[in-house]
Amino acid sequence: MASTPTPTLKCAQCGYENEPERVYCHNCGTKLDRSLLPKETVSRKESLKATRRRVKKMTNPGSGLAEIKTGISVLIWAALLAAVYLLLSAPAKVPSPEKEAEATLINVLISDTVDARQATSLTVTEADVSQHLRSRIKGASVIPGMAFKRAYGALGEGTITIGIQQELFGYPIYSTVEYRLTNEGGAVRAEKIGQYFGRLGIDPRIPKLDAPFAKIWASLKTEQQLYQRAQSIAIAKGKMTVATKPAAP
Repeated sequence: MASTPTPTLKCAQCGYENEPERVYCHNCGTKLDRSLLPKETVSRKESLKATRRRVKKMTNPGSGLAEIKTGISVLIWAALLAAVYLLLSAPAKVPSPEKEAEATLINVLISDTVDARQATSLTVTEADVSQHLRSRIKGASVIPGMAFKRAYGALGEGTITIGIQQELFGYPIYSTVEYRLTNEGGAVRAEKIGQYFGRLGIDPRIPKLDAPFAKIWASLKTEQQLYQRAQSIAIAKGKMTVATKPAAP
């Protein structure tokens, strides 16, 4: 004896043949006219209560909210993992320590430039700056609990980046602040344009996050005097030239 075919519910909008328990068209989402179904549609093996429960589960708007919550949770965890990855990644501007072996010791040059009565200039390389910072800065902890390894400088087009490398369980962690130097009216101005932990950028306008770098700068007395004497500072990639004003009479 041939089995009775399962009735379907045809969508008036697109003509798709839907399962009899559906409320909305599986193909186009149009609400179906369930009055077209014969009363015998409900299986004798399934109670009316069970059918209603199954239909409610298929059409319950709450299931959409659950999917939205799951999607938001996935996005939050993805953002956190991305932030941790960036935090642990080395910045793009990290000079090689090997180059510092060929650097010029500029401690005396800086002092001579500061003490000169006449206008003069001093040109240094990125390796010179990094070697100088390494020798002048010791134990500058930016993140408490991490071992200090070295300070370094990186020179870009019109910018200087001061960085500190620390270690946590032998893994290098970097903290950097980037400045843009401009010459205005015979004076040099430094504007903070970037602040990073690893490659994770932090809004440079957030106060106090660069407090350890302010302490470092406060400890560089001779370098501060050179900055105050500067009439202009020209920075190209890998090289910096400081031109000073004549000493005050």
